[in-house]
Amino acid sequence: MSSIFDFKPQSHLKAVAQLDAFIAWAKATLPKGVPNKRVHAGIRWDMDSWHQSGIAGCAFTVHGSDRNTKAKDKEYMPPPFIDFAKALIVYRRVFQGKKSTNNWLSVIKILEVALVELSGTRDVTRISAAICNRACEQLKRTYSNDNNAYINSKSLEQIVQLMRDKELLAQPFRWTSPLRRKHSGTLKEQRKNHDNKMPSRESIRALGELFNNDLASPLDIITISACALLLSQPSRIGELADVERDCVVFKEDVDGGQRMFLRWYAEKGFGATIKPVVTGMESSVVYVMKLLAPITDEARKYAAWLEDHPDDYPPHEGVPLKDPDEPLSYDEACSALKMKGYVLKSPRKIFSTKFLDVLAKHQALSPDAQAVLDEIRVGWDTSNGKRIYVNGKLNHYQFNDRAVITLRKLNILMREKYLSKDFPYTSPAADGKKRVKYRDALFTVRTGSLPDETKNFSGLQLDFGVEIAANHSRMTAQLGGAIFERHGYKGVKVKTHAFRHELNTEMHRAGLSQLLIDAFSGRTTMGSVYNHETVEERTQRVAHYHPKTKHSNAAQRLEKVKTNQSLSLSDVRDLHEGDQDRVIHQTHVGICIHNFGSEPCPKMGACLSCGRLGCVKGDDVKLANLKEEREDLKRRYDKSLDAQSRDIFGASEWVKKVGMDLYKCDALIRTLENPELENGDIVWNVDNGWTLTNNAAAMAGLIDAKDIEAKNEQLLSLDDMSAMLDEIEV
Repeated sequence: MSSIFDFKPQSHLKAVAQLDAFIAWAKATLPKGVPNKRVHAGIRWDMDSWHQSGIAGCAFTVHGSDRNTKAKDKEYMPPPFIDFAKALIVYRRVFQGKKSTNNWLSVIKILEVALVELSGTRDVTRISAAICNRACEQLKRTYSNDNNAYINSKSLEQIVQLMRDKELLAQPFRWTSPLRRKHSGTLKEQRKNHDNKMPSRESIRALGELFNNDLASPLDIITISACALLLSQPSRIGELADVERDCVVFKEDVDGGQRMFLRWYAEKGFGATIKPVVTGMESSVVYVMKLLAPITDEARKYAAWLEDHPDDYPPHEGVPLKDPDEPLSYDEACSALKMKGYVLKSPRKIFSTKFLDVLAKHQALSPDAQAVLDEIRVGWDTSNGKRIYVNGKLNHYQFNDRAVITLRKLNILMREKYLSKDFPYTSPAADGKKRVKYRDALFTVRTGSLPDETKNFSGLQLDFGVEIAANHSRMTAQLGGAIFERHGYKGVKVKTHAFRHELNTEMHRAGLSQLLIDAFSGRTTMGSVYNHETVEERTQRVAHYHPKTKHSNAAQRLEKVKTNQSLSLSDVRDLHEGDQDRVIHQTHVGICIHNFGSEPCPKMGACLSCGRLGCVKGDDVKLANLKEEREDLKRRYDKSLDAQSRDIFGASEWVKKVGMDLYKCDALIRTLENPELENGDIVWNVDNGWTLTNNAAAMAGLIDAKDIEAKNEQLLSLDDMSAMLDEIEV
């Protein structure tokens, strides 16, 4: 990065000259991306596509002409607009180091259309706000079903700002995209979006059944194993390339147990991390490692050999026993390349059509491979050859090929054809990324080693190279229906990213915070779009936490009681219409929900006779206070019985009052010690109906005391209660 400098506009130049200087800077900067691994060696400015040169998806076709269409049908950007487009991509990829340039390239193509429509030229210095607005209209027509129009319009904002900063505009202007993010839609549309993003129950069930079957096909094992890993923690399919063979680690959790984690590299800027495996999936991860070992162990050893012997041709039974620089015949070359067995074709013809011509179609060969290929093709006899007769019959054709073919040269060309540009690493370089090598990667297999037994094998690559088995294209094809069709699951399909949506939604349902879910998923920004809880589920959760409807967690409530934190009314009961949440009082034996803001205590501190007293299970301090209260009541009750036996005036009423308090106190203690109750549960006392106000009213004759006592008929009779109280031991 130190050798790459930003383009500095020169104030004395006009926009057109400034543009020429910017393009010249880009041409000089492009090869500087090779040492930084941002582009591959051999990339050239005059290429129409940089897709195979380290900039994925980058082909300078016009809007509407796809990169994957046939060569005769492709239409490329005309000069000088194509040079401007290339300069922007160089700035984005080589200078800024951004991994993807797809959004910028898409916008550039649409910008060209709008520029021609409104200005009649492809002079980018004449771009204006009106042209940008026209481009946004085209974006809306092109991406009508999602937010891609909005996302790409923000890329257009970045391009306009860059052109303004670099003084590439004849008439500088400020512009902001008029497009906005799409609304989440109606409830019906949200449910449809939920169905599209989440995996179907049928697909999950089918994958589970396949996982538990005795699979024999390597392709099936790779597919199911990749799904199991993606369901064990929320990740992206592209991240499987960076998973190492020894990725499982164990850490001690808060309870002292062993918790399984996976060493992981999360894309999109999150970086290396250690992800916990979803509870219940630990055994599946262990089984995945067992399944993959027989398929991938040999490939990792082969990858290690390729890395350790870069100048040697891979050994196999068809390789001739010759020195690296000793000339080979075409028959020996074909044998070394495993190209024997073609009927009615000479070894020279096979070598030319099946190997040289295929390599010649590659537009992004490395300099070494290009030099070897050019040497062979320059020395190639392009004539029809000299006929050689034996016994009067045509035996073969003789050619005067000047190029010498050796194992050293074949090694260069073979590695160019079968190995990734990033070999020995499994993924492109990125700033700060510690890349994984094929020799260590979990999903390393030999090329051509995963045939689909239900299809023709003729299109398979030979096994000279190594690749990541669980790549995006293969997984998309298999989960798009192939693996399900092979095993009789008709019409079932699923996307790998759906597993990420599924796990994120389940974590939301479990109550995890958005911040924790994002960290678990390897995101650097909020990923609320992954939450597909239904409206009913969200409504229920709002009701759970709303002050007038929430249900306090018993453990949290007990913790507050034990640590003398403030308790609110909503922590202990549901609020009714007109209720106002407030802090409640805590007594020496429990909690009190009386509103002291409206009146003093109507019981004058006689808590055991009040229905507003609640005792919290698990509060050992309050339970001890209750037992101490019971001891005191028991002594007073015994004294009252003694006074009653001596016919002391008022003793009978005292026996009745103290006996009732003792009975309630003992009942509260027994209930709180009941193992069937959970810690944090509240045991509410029973009110005797008497208050200061009721007492005064009864004395004044305003109410009948029997009306109050009638409400307590459900309590035991005095004789029954006395019999029970005699059994209390303190």
